[in-house]
Amino acid sequence: MTLSPETNAERDLRRMRTLYRALGDETRLRVISLLAELGPMPVNELSARVVLSQPLISWHLRILRLAGLVETRRQGRERICRLQAATFGELHEIEARLIGGTSGIGVARSPSTAEVRDVG
Repeated sequence: MTLSPETNAERDLRRMRTLYRALGDETRLRVISLLAELGPMPVNELSARVVLSQPLISWHLRILRLAGLVETRRQGRERICRLQAATFGELHEIEARLIGGTSGIGVARSPSTAEVRDVG
């Protein structure tokens, strides 16, 4: 079995999908908005502002953190959340390539790299 290397276009699509999925929830959009407007804040304050339990806000923050949209750091006994604005720049660049027709998605791959062949 041969796995073909991932192209830049495929990497862009995967990254865009990850970011859109993370941003595809109203609660997570509220979290992003609060962090953008008010700056870094403790998880318990964020939880109170979006009116969610600590475990539920932590679940949403985990999704945002895995996507690279938010970072958390420990400060004493609290966890401070901070928006990763650079990730939005990355998303904007990927979208610009896609919409501008320069993503390379339409470029055909050769059959030897486009499929995984069964050796059995």
